[in-house]
Amino acid sequence: MKEYCYGGKPQRLSKVIAVYEPLLSYNQIQRLIKDKDVRVNGEKVSADITVSAGALIRTYAKDITLQAVYEDENLLIVYKPKGLASDGENSAESIICGANKSYRLCHRLDTNTDGLLMFAKNVEAFDEVLYGFKCKKIEKIYEARVYGKIESDVVYTDYLVKNAKEGKVKILSEQVPYSAEIVTSVRVVGYDGCTTLIEASIFSGKTHQIRSQLAFHGHFILGDSKYGRDEINRKLGYKKQQLCAKKLVFNYERGSFLYYMNSKNIVLK
Repeated sequence: MKEYCYGGKPQRLSKVIAVYEPLLSYNQIQRLIKDKDVRVNGEKVSADITVSAGALIRTYAKDITLQAVYEDENLLIVYKPKGLASDGENSAESIICGANKSYRLCHRLDTNTDGLLMFAKNVEAFDEVLYGFKCKKIEKIYEARVYGKIESDVVYTDYLVKNAKEGKVKILSEQVPYSAEIVTSVRVVGYDGCTTLIEASIFSGKTHQIRSQLAFHGHFILGDSKYGRDEINRKLGYKKQQLCAKKLVFNYERGSFLYYMNSKNIVLK
């Protein structure tokens, strides 16, 4: 069961559910409604009614799962869709770790970023993954479509400061107290009008690193409402953040507990 209070403009129930439950397909949502497994303000509904701000919606979806991209005795790597939080209540973590109590989430993706999310099945694997991120033995490669033309491959090196009150970060070109150095390597894949398709590579990764750093350099990720420009997103028709964690590359030393992962091709097709 999942419960949420809708706060937007009047809209069809199915569209509201799709926002709050990104794992459900259109057909699954329609089936929930038809089978009266949805309640609005405490009342069962069987039609795709229009709901308004303040509506309390409760759904009773069954067998919610995440697609496994890779799995062995130590690691589980799944695909997290856009709109699903990595951790907390009603998240990828609650789905995976709720069914497997010994599993542990190894890193996070922003809610509106989709892609590869890794879980450790045991303490040894968890510790080795954390070591891998800390010592740059695991590279995370993202695919993104950004505004403007990036002329050539580039490595951005800047400094990030968190603003917890606003839920954002600030990027600076020079180091200041409490700032963290961030490095993002960008490879140009192609162009489409006024946009550029890129691959962005990071190792450890800080909060909103890729989104904020690319925006700082004049190339915000399309569909990003926090660091982008809403008028351009609307004009170009991007409603969802065009950032996907596409690939994980392992570079452990020989003798490492996870050295065998170096030969694995962990990539979204």
